[in-house]
Amino acid sequence: MQDFKIFTVTMCALIVACLVQCDSPPKTHLKNYIHVAHTRIFDTVHQVIDPRMESINYGRFDKVLLGGDLCEETSKRYDILEYLDAIFNLDATTTLWALGNHDNANLDFVAKATGRSHYYTTHQDGITFVVLYTQEKEDWICTITGDQMKMLENVTDTIKESSHLIVMTHKLIWIKDHPEMKEHQGIKYYDWSCNYAITENGWQTEIAPLLQKVEKRGVEVIALAGDIGNHVSKFEIHSSDGIDYLASGTNPEKKGIKFLHFVHDLKTQDLTWKFIDVESFLEKGQTLDWSAYKSNK
Repeated sequence: MQDFKIFTVTMCALIVACLVQCDSPPKTHLKNYIHVAHTRIFDTVHQVIDPRMESINYGRFDKVLLGGDLCEETSKRYDILEYLDAIFNLDATTTLWALGNHDNANLDFVAKATGRSHYYTTHQDGITFVVLYTQEKEDWICTITGDQMKMLENVTDTIKESSHLIVMTHKLIWIKDHPEMKEHQGIKYYDWSCNYAITENGWQTEIAPLLQKVEKRGVEVIALAGDIGNHVSKFEIHSSDGIDYLASGTNPEKKGIKFLHFVHDLKTQDLTWKFIDVESFLEKGQTLDWSAYKSNK
């Protein structure tokens, strides 16, 4: 009888291990990162995310990058953050979150749920991430100043070992006045990027020069934002100074919404990406194999 119990326990352990292994990406030199943003539904009563986005198995990814505006009022109540934690594992060191204007009702709740400040830097797998908070003042005044600016200056002054520097924000504060993004600098109310309302931020005069120096030292720079989705679900521009500007976001009322999937090769230090159609991703069993999808990037 004792032998039977031992056999049963062993078999159960093997089954559980198999299920965990089957539900996780293979342990190789390739790492998979997902960037999602604007997952909220337009409902202040039911504080949940788009069911399609909730259906994604985020545990398949080695890093979860959140671009903000997760729920309509993400931190209004702590139980909303508990709900999101069950989806995104908010306090994991590999879950990075650039807070949006729909996330910041109670920053103390956010700090409790994540175990971090609302802006920070971290170095993981040869990549340095700087997570900035673009709501420091009023919603549409997105200047990076004070301790945040000092943090960014320190990182850009000392970065040496990283292959990439990824600067995460919620708002696309880098669009305003960028000479290579004129066609995206709308002035219409409810313009897709909300850049019509970003009245000041200092990106071009203070932040871009810091990032350009990093690029010249051979570190690839990516500016990654999440305040899109209402009208478009992806944004990508490679500027002449070498900086890549990317954004992704979703809309609960539209089809064709996309998330951003990064593949990081730890051997070569290459970082590539592709915008993935969420509905196709779910239909194809959430495969991480890009060959299953039509477009490349």
